Amino acid sequence: MKVIKTIIDDETYASLARKRKRAGVPSISALFLRNCNELTDEKEAGEIVRQAMKAAAKMDPGSEFKLQDLFTTRHWEGFSKGARLRGGRMFKAEVDGARAGIRTVRKSSSNHQFYVRAA
Repeated sequence: MKVIKTIIDDETYASLARKRKRAGVPSISALFLRNCNELTDEKEAGEIVRQAMKAAAKMDPGSEFKLQDLFTTRHWEGFSKGARLRGGRMFKAEVDGARAGIRTVRKSSSNHQFYVRAA
């Protein structure tokens, strides 16, 4: 996978962050992809997983959570439904790989997967 870096000043970053929020996409990278007609549910789901893994790593050991708990409501709802569903499957697959220090716990009556941060 390739990485693209763009060095920008603070003013430009702030402007891009505002545009990202208005567009309802999860990151400035997603904004770039969207503006280039390259943002798909799969790419957006990958962004969900990347951000979720970072957020989960900061949680206290023993903390129980759902994937959407790792995001603010506004941020979570900014993702397309297809990307959220795909992101959930991808996140669970990553957790099932047992490399992340997170394990599955249970499912809710509404079929939401709960996770716990390992000690």
